[in-house]
Amino acid sequence: MNLLPIFDVKDFRLLPERLMDILFGDQDERNRIYKELLSLFHGDLSYDWFRQMYEEEYAQRKEIKQDFTPNEVCQLVSGIANTGGTVHEPTAGTGGMVVAAWHHSCEKYLPWNYRPSRHIVNCWELSDRAVPFLLFNLSIRGMMGYVTHGNVLTLEVTQRYAILNRHDDPLAFSDVVKIGANDRIVPIAFQ
Repeated sequence: MNLLPIFDVKDFRLLPERLMDILFGDQDERNRIYKELLSLFHGDLSYDWFRQMYEEEYAQRKEIKQDFTPNEVCQLVSGIANTGGTVHEPTAGTGGMVVAAWHHSCEKYLPWNYRPSRHIVNCWELSDRAVPFLLFNLSIRGMMGYVTHGNVLTLEVTQRYAILNRHDDPLAFSDVVKIGANDRIVPIAFQ
């Protein structure tokens, strides 16, 4: 399935920059694109829509040993390991494992009882190309938490982001906000 026309790009290599423009640009445009994608995928948010395309186009297997977990493995691991609380992912890639864990957590609740603020994600990712996809995947699903663009082994940080679901609404999209290396968000449930 070719998703590029939705993002108004002709080359997959331009998509990371376009995703960042969408995430930090006009919120009405972002919401329109999100709704178009949700319609295209029939509302199925259970997996990372970009994994296969990203792996084919960008995976840096030789340079940084980058590979991506198949959707089936993500689902299996999330079912075994997910306790429903905070998710820590030190090598998040485009978010396949985090998305599977989020989906598994959502399935445990009635929609009106699920609160994103009680299911914080904390992700690290080294790849400049993967971070925009990761941010997009968390934002469209209304998650809350942090993404650290940097090296989890050396703790060198390029940029940190807060993923904010401002109304703690499981059906809302999240905003992505650039934050400082030590900044924290306080979920609504704890204010």
